[in-house]
Amino acid sequence: MKFRTNFTQLKKGIAFLFLISFSFGSFGQNLGTKLSLNVGLGIPVTFFTVKSNLVGIYTGSARYSFNKTWSFEARLTSNVFYAKPNNPAKAVLDGTASDLVSYRTAMYGLHGMVYYNLHNIFGLNKRPESNWLPYLNAGFGYHIYKPSAKYVNGAEFKLTTFGRPCRDYQMGFGTRYFINSTMDLSAGVEYHFVESYYLDAVGTDKKLDNFVNIYAGVNIKIGAKPWNNLVDWSHKNMEDTKESVKNYSKWAADFTVGIPYMFTPVGYSFTGMFGIGIRHSFSKSMGLQLAYNHGNLSGGQTVTALAPGTGGNFTDAEKVKDFSTKINQYTVKAFFNLRNLASEPGARTNWNHYAILGGGYIYGNQNVTFADDTKVSDVKVYAKSGIQNIVVGYEARKYLSHSMDLIAGMDFSFNQSKYFDAAPNKASLNSHLYLHTGVTYKIGTSKDKEHIDWSYGTYNNYKDKSIQIEQVPVIEKPSAQDIPKIDTGMAVAPLVVEPTPAQQPIEPTPVTPVPPPVVTPEVIPATPTPTPPQVARPVKPAPRAVRPSQRPTSPAIDNTTPSTYQATKDVIPPPMRYNVVVACYSVNKLSVAEAYRVKLEKQGFSPSIYRSTTNSQMLRMSVISTDDRTEAINTLRRARKEVEPQSWIYLYNKQ
Repeated sequence: MKFRTNFTQLKKGIAFLFLISFSFGSFGQNLGTKLSLNVGLGIPVTFFTVKSNLVGIYTGSARYSFNKTWSFEARLTSNVFYAKPNNPAKAVLDGTASDLVSYRTAMYGLHGMVYYNLHNIFGLNKRPESNWLPYLNAGFGYHIYKPSAKYVNGAEFKLTTFGRPCRDYQMGFGTRYFINSTMDLSAGVEYHFVESYYLDAVGTDKKLDNFVNIYAGVNIKIGAKPWNNLVDWSHKNMEDTKESVKNYSKWAADFTVGIPYMFTPVGYSFTGMFGIGIRHSFSKSMGLQLAYNHGNLSGGQTVTALAPGTGGNFTDAEKVKDFSTKINQYTVKAFFNLRNLASEPGARTNWNHYAILGGGYIYGNQNVTFADDTKVSDVKVYAKSGIQNIVVGYEARKYLSHSMDLIAGMDFSFNQSKYFDAAPNKASLNSHLYLHTGVTYKIGTSKDKEHIDWSYGTYNNYKDKSIQIEQVPVIEKPSAQDIPKIDTGMAVAPLVVEPTPAQQPIEPTPVTPVPPPVVTPEVIPATPTPTPPQVARPVKPAPRAVRPSQRPTSPAIDNTTPSTYQATKDVIPPPMRYNVVVACYSVNKLSVAEAYRVKLEKQGFSPSIYRSTTNSQMLRMSVISTDDRTEAINTLRRARKEVEPQSWIYLYNKQ
């Protein structure tokens, strides 16, 4: 009854905190989106009397950010602790660790966590180019668990239902790493203070079964955009460029064949394995794959023949003559594209390289022959829930066409079983390595639509002409909105370059407050005798002088003056109005932009990297900055032909 009361209070507390957080969100300043979903995989280090073998802790959670500093998270966890000390037999149990042959404890947890971001302390909130967000966290929750154990006197203990919940207090530290506006990676360490003695099936020692969880995960930020990031990352907000989203393909089917190699004290024989997987790339940096592998893990050795009935049955490795275990492996794997850690490749002859991390379950059926020629056929080597395994791997993909890639790689599966080789009494686990090759079919691609994994630089064949990134139509005939605004002083100057007889008697100084630069000795007529009717006439034509119909040959309108553009190595605002842009980069990709500038210089261009304001999060690679519209259009035509078909003109207005 006490647990039910505490558990009910915990659920009410979590619901209350969510209600408060959403209330703050509705009344607070909207600095960005506030909700993110997280999945993670942890490796615990246990401080049990009988320490657990290496296992995985799976985590799913939802986090709500009150502001840039504080967040609250509701979390679900699942894991299994187990160990097989295989102590020698004895008749009487004394309540110590020596009583155990093995134990297995399945656990599920519900937790509430509070996060405090440390970016203010480290000054990272003033560095939008930084991708790190360290934090501290603390929380409270409950675990429910179902232990089972085998003892050295032959007795067994197993709960059929989950036992009394136990409290769990956590504290830790970690960091997020910014991949893009949609996705983060996270990693950290948490210490769990668990109010239970029985997680290791040895409760008489009255030692609390605490543990440390070392974890890594992926965070999906709901509704975030580059100009409206998760509120934690609001200091990375970029200008809203109104760019139409390129419709890249994000789904792919992977087909592999290869050779598994199992680590076993019994001799191993090479066999075959194949795999299929469906992969979704959330961005060019990261994707998730649901995979299925099927294969044979086989082996054998020369053993000394034994009398019938003495060969053992799933016992020692030296008594196993041969074995063959068919496995069905189901895993969820995260793919991280490593090319983002270095400069982008310049041609499709390069490979994409991926680091892989995942987990899942294996189900296997085994045939085995022992030294006394005893045979066991089609026996299951897994519990009802399957054999948990953790996968770490590497894979390379070579671009073949817009629809196909070549695959080569390896996966290491850490399998929590000793039964695959029919010799469970041996201490080592039966983990295996899968060396494979194959192909990827990129779903929904075409010659004009690439898969997002290949969406950078010269890899992008996308040809949607409707893309608008601060873009103005390139037209032959100027319209009023394309004409630069000209102030009063500049409007008068063209009128006095070539004075007409009607303008000669004009003396503008006593009539209208024209700026001093306009009144020059060259403009003042020789005859200073004005007539009142003639003085009023030139005051009104000044604004009409900017109309194309009035002054089609005016230098201020046609911009026929030669450009004074000079390339600069500094990242500054554009010096002039018309800028021909061939590429855009985030501010934290300056090194990539610099490399591309060198490439353009070798092509005969004079490129510069511009940043509109000190707060701008976008770098623009421009091959010219000019006030001459005709020169800009001519340069644009050349850039579209020689550099990038999607080059465009950026109109810069000085503030």
